[in-house]
Amino acid sequence: MSDSDGNDSFCSAFEAISINIRFPLSHDELESLDKKLTRIVYIQQTDASYHRALNDIKDQPSISLMIEPSFYGRHQATSVLAVATANETYILDIKALGSIFPEMAKILEADQPRKIVHYSHRVSDHFRYKHGIVLAGVSDSFVALCLARQEKSPCSLPEAISLVFGLPVEDLLCEEVIGASESRRNFTARPLTQSQLRYLARMVQLQHRMHDRLIFNSICAQVQRMSMEFSRNFLGFQSSDVALNMGPGSRFGFHLIDSCYKLTAEGTTLPTPEDIDHHELEQRRGRK
Repeated sequence: MSDSDGNDSFCSAFEAISINIRFPLSHDELESLDKKLTRIVYIQQTDASYHRALNDIKDQPSISLMIEPSFYGRHQATSVLAVATANETYILDIKALGSIFPEMAKILEADQPRKIVHYSHRVSDHFRYKHGIVLAGVSDSFVALCLARQEKSPCSLPEAISLVFGLPVEDLLCEEVIGASESRRNFTARPLTQSQLRYLARMVQLQHRMHDRLIFNSICAQVQRMSMEFSRNFLGFQSSDVALNMGPGSRFGFHLIDSCYKLTAEGTTLPTPEDIDHHELEQRRGRK
């Protein structure tokens, strides 16, 4: 791999966006993120911190995952695994630990907690072929972004976060990630710097928030809008006209449903009421 390969994800231009999917972070959300970045748990051995992290992770309804190196799937050895829960960020140094142990593998292969990842096809390929782990319960933030934008074009995690929250990409990255050293960009050099740890924590925390923001504030808002318009189909119609369009096979009013939203496609489902309740609870926790 050449030195230039590691920068590919940060060089592509943003595509034109036909839909407003920008949701700036509030002052409280930025403060909450700053607090979380000051208490990153860096794990290099299976000590008390490691076991506390496992207990916290497995008790979550959803977690955010990120691996580095993040591109090329099975063709790169795992160096770092970053995990964000509702209140904590764990950076597991897989290079130091030597492996992803069975306790963590069991969590990754379970349907719960739900795992939020970006470019899940690469992440899943990596886990399967490097560790024999079949990642389950996947919710892909790139898929959510494609649905919200109603188009499909490459968009790295930093680019997506910049796009959704209106944050400059350069403010999200760190010197090591954009520098000339491939080992620093790919997080294979040791020791990891504080800038690298904060970058990983920032990405994995914002990935979780971005995914939920896209699902609930963008996609669900559009579904609610279409539902409201659909529900008012017969307003202003005479009773005789309404009767003609209420037969079992009638398609009257279906034009109000935007067919671009393929929310029932394989692997994509609408959030349940429990999902929405959990989202609101996490939002409240995040503001503390």
